[in-house]
Amino acid sequence: MKLVSRIKTRLSVRSALLGLLAVMAVASNAFAQDDLGPLGSLPTLFSVKVSGGWGIGRSRQMYGLNGTSEVWWSTGQGAKMNLALALPIIPIDVVDSMGSNTGIVPVVGLELEAGTGYHLSTGGTTNEAIGGAFQATTRTTAYIPVTLGLNARTSFGGGLPSVYIGAGGGIYLVGIYEESVSYSSSTNGFTRKMHPPLPFGLYGALGFELPLMYDPDDANSMFDLFAEIRMTEMSAYIYDYNVVNSETSSTTSTSLQTDPTVTHLRDAQRSASNVSLSLGFKFNLY
Repeated sequence: MKLVSRIKTRLSVRSALLGLLAVMAVASNAFAQDDLGPLGSLPTLFSVKVSGGWGIGRSRQMYGLNGTSEVWWSTGQGAKMNLALALPIIPIDVVDSMGSNTGIVPVVGLELEAGTGYHLSTGGTTNEAIGGAFQATTRTTAYIPVTLGLNARTSFGGGLPSVYIGAGGGIYLVGIYEESVSYSSSTNGFTRKMHPPLPFGLYGALGFELPLMYDPDDANSMFDLFAEIRMTEMSAYIYDYNVVNSETSSTTSTSLQTDPTVTHLRDAQRSASNVSLSLGFKFNLY
């Protein structure tokens, strides 16, 4: 009986030692994973992007003349303020494939981007000789884009820049669409106030991002600086519009086909393309 008791005691001690060794091995393995850096990175839940920029563009339709020079004016030419919400669908993962910094491999990620903003276009002024006087027309438009797109993104490694290619489209809420007309021989000018159906546009984008607050423990950055080049194709349709007299404030309704003061571009469709460059900041919540 004493022999059996001694054997049971030894087995109990041995089992306890094996259990302790197993716990220590699991803890050691957990700490080792924490030390791997990118493998324990915190993924971005969503990002908020704020930017401003300038666009240049060209219409495929001539709006008029400025002396003897043709004016091809695009509604995308002017200042732009943009706001976007980016939601990762496939988060970017930076894999340390060789267990050292020499083996970092960036993986492409995909994100959904919903955008808006305020785009103001001023320009396209024409000055044409009509009946011994000059008719000057200044065009002003302002849009609020409501767009949805996808960005394919890749990173050069933890704390390093990333690039993305995006594409999307949406509608553009018209805030201002006016053409102010004045004459050199009279003060009786007027303004065409147009209310077109919602224009639809398609865009393609190429962006570059630079992390500003990279944290090696999180393998992520809270703030990024980014630059984006965006190409947009948009069409608007002008049908009936109001003409407001600058002196009497009287309003009449007319169209491009019946307005005698329109010298060019009587087609309802007005298509334009533009290229804009924007700089901004990106806040990442992770």
